[in-house]
Amino acid sequence: MARLGELLIAAGLLSIEQLEQALRAQVMWGGRIGTNLVELGAVDLDAIARALGQQHRMPAALGKHFEKVDRELQQLLSPDVAEKFLCVPLARVGPERHIVLATTGPMPPRARAIVADALGVDPATLVPSIAAELRMRYHLERAYGITRDTRFLRARGKTIPPFPSFDVPVAVEPSEPEVSMARISLAIEREQEVPAAPAVVADPPVQPRSRPFVPDQLEEIESIAPMRLHQLEPIDEIEEIDEIEEIDDLSGDLVADAVPDPEPDPVDEAAARERRSYVPTLADSEKQRLARVSLRKVAVSSTPPGGIELEPSATHVPTTLNEATRAIRRAPSRDRVAELGMKAIAQYIPACDAALFLILRGEAAIGWKGFTRSGAQLPQLAVPLDQPGLVTATIRACTTMRCPNGDRQEIDERLLATLGPSHGDLVCVPITIGGQVMCVIAATIGDEAPATTLETIAAATAAAFARLMRDASR
Repeated sequence: MARLGELLIAAGLLSIEQLEQALRAQVMWGGRIGTNLVELGAVDLDAIARALGQQHRMPAALGKHFEKVDRELQQLLSPDVAEKFLCVPLARVGPERHIVLATTGPMPPRARAIVADALGVDPATLVPSIAAELRMRYHLERAYGITRDTRFLRARGKTIPPFPSFDVPVAVEPSEPEVSMARISLAIEREQEVPAAPAVVADPPVQPRSRPFVPDQLEEIESIAPMRLHQLEPIDEIEEIDEIEEIDDLSGDLVADAVPDPEPDPVDEAAARERRSYVPTLADSEKQRLARVSLRKVAVSSTPPGGIELEPSATHVPTTLNEATRAIRRAPSRDRVAELGMKAIAQYIPACDAALFLILRGEAAIGWKGFTRSGAQLPQLAVPLDQPGLVTATIRACTTMRCPNGDRQEIDERLLATLGPSHGDLVCVPITIGGQVMCVIAATIGDEAPATTLETIAAATAAAFARLMRDASR
């Protein structure tokens, strides 16, 4: 099966440099490759849907189809079923009243049968179509109140800045027991320029690259196979639910108070910004829904205190900090990097009550994975970067910052309150790649406890992310 990136490049809608930028962004931001391409302004949602339609041989559900939905039909499907299978009914069409069902990908027969049963129809009457992940997440929230993860909300500001362009450093295995952020050295790969593939859309300047992509151990990544591009069909030949043309004749207006569909470059930008849902930050009022969805939390065993609860398949329990950081550096995916990082903090920093990864995206540092010593769930949160606080200061100084009680800004107090009860200091450690801060670890640590171990874990995390980004760019 052709990759999504291959199809977009073959159609002249994407350049190799733009895809490389999105692949690296995916390592840090998560989400599917199409989501990152849309957020970086390389392509729009309809282009992603058309390419996905060609990739999976399915009709493409476009923005115009979502604008004419049958709301009574949507209410026949329970939110639980819609969330489980990530699907939204759009309309009944044709003399046999087939139901157009928007999804994020092909539906297995069992899933199709469950959805058909919930709608009270025969599975043969369902016509699954495919849509971009961002659009599906938006409409699941709009139709069923399924709150979007902060990952799928727009950061405040005109747009998300382009993902940084830099030479990705090569991770170096430390030979000493503990290596601090200031002492670790990274060898920089120098790349040669190659002609860029033509792109139809305007895109931010990116650094040239020298090697074809070869994905390695990174989930959801789409790569390029240059030798096969000439064999691919152009995207303008992809079907757009052409077998159910009546969908364009359906009536129905958008709800006035609905959050706008996350289309880039709306016609009336000022009006759209008034109605758009942004990532709620700690600077927003308490009316914002900061705690409606919990962050993914790393499981931490209660015995021994602060110990690591490993997966049943784990064959080796790290017994030293060196082993724990080595496991982090060799982790096969971004999620595994974060999980091992949090478990290492829990095990080797007993004075730490809570910790959280904050991913830089736009004008906010967005909470990702974390842990609390108490076992409490951490709510979704984001720290605004346009206001004074320890996270902002850490990013600007590109060094570890510590804030004792009495010296905290209002944002710091809110961050501490969100992390949970603690009598210690708020500590922020940057995770830096190619000289740029990409992520921050925010933690509450006892007054007298040093932050050197936290820096060591952050250094291993930076090396792991750098390796994943380098592998994604090959």
